[in-house]
Amino acid sequence: MRNLRAGHIVEAVFWLGLVLFLYLNSFDFDQEIEIYKYGASAWPRAILLLIAVAAVGQFAGHWLRGENRSLGMLDKASDDGAEAAARLSDHNNPKWYAWTFLLLAIPFIYMNLPEILATALSLEKPGLHTAKLLCAAALLIVFILAIRGNPVGGMLTLPLLFGAFLQDFGFYFTAPLFVLGTMYLMGERRWKSMIMIGALIIGILLALFVSLLYVGLPTGNISPFYEFGTAVVNLLQ
Repeated sequence: MRNLRAGHIVEAVFWLGLVLFLYLNSFDFDQEIEIYKYGASAWPRAILLLIAVAAVGQFAGHWLRGENRSLGMLDKASDDGAEAAARLSDHNNPKWYAWTFLLLAIPFIYMNLPEILATALSLEKPGLHTAKLLCAAALLIVFILAIRGNPVGGMLTLPLLFGAFLQDFGFYFTAPLFVLGTMYLMGERRWKSMIMIGALIIGILLALFVSLLYVGLPTGNISPFYEFGTAVVNLLQ
């Protein structure tokens, strides 16, 4: 254990805890689908398995070789200063992991909080939709403010947030925001380029899945997002 630091243990516990948390939540959509015999949760669980293997492998590497030797191998592989910058960052302290965990909790708060409020307040379907809209707006503001100091946590959270919003707000509204958000978190700040590239990516996806393959992408179930998604489908088909 002499090669291990507290940061190594915290990092391994964080990633394995996250994998366990997401795996337990995967039972919420563990359903059979006609076009894929392994069900809707197979691919997410496969990705979680890869994350767990990577976390265990990294922990074992630090345990057996130590950080100094691992960093020496990285230095030989690259001389562009990226590794030195990473070592000087704040990505290995408990505060960063706690903040990242709070970011990762945002999608799951959205998936559960509106239902809890609807049950507690005896809301009907319109009331539930209003609760979801308000909750989504508040959490999106929190997400935007939080990622300013933690873009890595934002990159980890954004796909989960996209998946949480997908059923209610539809692919046709959330996908452009997801593409633009990904480019922004990766460091792109040229809005004209972001809009053009985003439009190209979304256009290719829509042409492939909607016009050619006739795949039923989610249109959402909350007004006016449902009407918007339906209008796009009717226009393309």
